[in-house]
Amino acid sequence: MATESDIDGSGEQDLPLVSIGLFAYNEARFLRRTLDSLLAQDYANIEIIISDNCSTDETEAICLEYAQRSSWIRYHRRPHNVGSAANSIHVLEQATGKYFMWASGHDAWSPGLISTCVTLLEGHPSSALAYGPASWIDEEDRAWDKESGWYDTRGMQAMLRFFMAFWGNAHPILGLIRTRYLHELPKIHACVGADQIVLVELALKGDFLHAADAMWWRRQPRKRESHADRIRRYKSSDFGLAKSWLDRSLPLLRLPLEQARAVLRSQLGIGEKIAVLMALVPAFLVRYLAGRKA
Repeated sequence: MATESDIDGSGEQDLPLVSIGLFAYNEARFLRRTLDSLLAQDYANIEIIISDNCSTDETEAICLEYAQRSSWIRYHRRPHNVGSAANSIHVLEQATGKYFMWASGHDAWSPGLISTCVTLLEGHPSSALAYGPASWIDEEDRAWDKESGWYDTRGMQAMLRFFMAFWGNAHPILGLIRTRYLHELPKIHACVGADQIVLVELALKGDFLHAADAMWWRRQPRKRESHADRIRRYKSSDFGLAKSWLDRSLPLLRLPLEQARAVLRSQLGIGEKIAVLMALVPAFLVRYLAGRKA
């Protein structure tokens, strides 16, 4: 476990800074466990940026308490609720580290997750992100009989990396990402499926590395959801993803459009772009209109 003295020691100068962006809204029930998990990381050069989306519970008091205890933590409170998507973009905008990781206010991570992912990324300069396997837990930290799938794109060409991210789940978005690549994106859209858009953009930039020993425990306080349940939740005002009539009527419309634009903006050759776009037409129909799980 890293200590406060580690942060002030000479060893920190040899370690790239990692920014963790924690977006929170009314997370008082789980927030202490989440912050304890982040502060228990065995990596010594971390900043934790908390953006409190104008919570109405004890979230603010808990964050201020922990900010007094650790110089790693920077706490921001939004004057009004801007929605989950805008709040998650805000923490990225505050990041100063070489690497960045989004964190929700109710999850947990193994103590070596950051150090393991940094080692992988530093050893593979062509990589975009590193992430570990995810397991679900409930409100009482009990494990579900469910784990995430994973993929590793080392050795793959950009076209294949794109389709791996297209068909894969969205869990890598909560891995450790090269901050520069995120800042190079023209825009992170506050729309349904924004995580999938970012992932295909990142896949076109570099490899996704799977860190088998870097565990992420994803808390699921809600009941198990169907695809339709998730879409209804994403369209709610809590997320701020469906602000127009068109977004509410066709919540997935912008997703394939932005993924196609990512291909057009990429460094792929003209022939490769045409091939990918042609393959995307039937893929879109199967992936999104058929309601396949993300």
